[in-house]
Amino acid sequence: MPSQAETASPLRLSDMDLRIGQTVQVITRGPQPRKYYTQLIGYVEREFIMLRTPQEKGWAVPLSEGETLGVRVFCGVSLYEFQSRLQTLLLRPRNFMLLSCPTSVQQTRFRSHERVKCALPVQVMHTPEGHKIDQGFEFQDLSGSGAALVGPQSLGEPGQQLQLQMDFHLAATGTHERFDMMADIQSVQPLLNAQGEITGYHHGIRFADIEPRILLLVNELLRPHAH
Repeated sequence: MPSQAETASPLRLSDMDLRIGQTVQVITRGPQPRKYYTQLIGYVEREFIMLRTPQEKGWAVPLSEGETLGVRVFCGVSLYEFQSRLQTLLLRPRNFMLLSCPTSVQQTRFRSHERVKCALPVQVMHTPEGHKIDQGFEFQDLSGSGAALVGPQSLGEPGQQLQLQMDFHLAATGTHERFDMMADIQSVQPLLNAQGEITGYHHGIRFADIEPRILLLVNELLRPHAH
């Protein structure tokens, strides 16, 4: 069963909610495709897209005018992918390049209910009693709307609120994220070993808001080779 909605349509660039300076992934074609990250400078609808020339180890990536590149950009709760031709490459006085506007765009819209098994360390920044716990807790499964939070002690009762912090890497944007989130405790269950001794606690939590970066992280964990 599909876990994400995909469409290919003649979307306008303005439909994608593009923002100046946001990260764009550029993918070369050929027997060994390479992925690079750069930033959006601007665009003119139906004419061109302007990007900074991607760099590697301080040098401009060797690209050729006329070659076709894959482009991926994450906006809102959607990932947009399209093919574009490199029209102009200018390294002086500024490193930038002009790409042709796409004739079709594939949109992948992420769903908040998709859940993935994981082991992601989490800092508990604020418990109902006002405590901070730096270590010992992790998400053992994650979705865009909530998670299973496991650790050595109970963090409260159902209905109480937690403040959590998580560090993670997003392959689609090439960025390291530090994300603070508010969550409500939905359930608390003790974890028992074979002797019936309590070894920890399982918390079912629900996030206060749907966060696009968490949706993208869930997608990458579900499909580790797609990015």
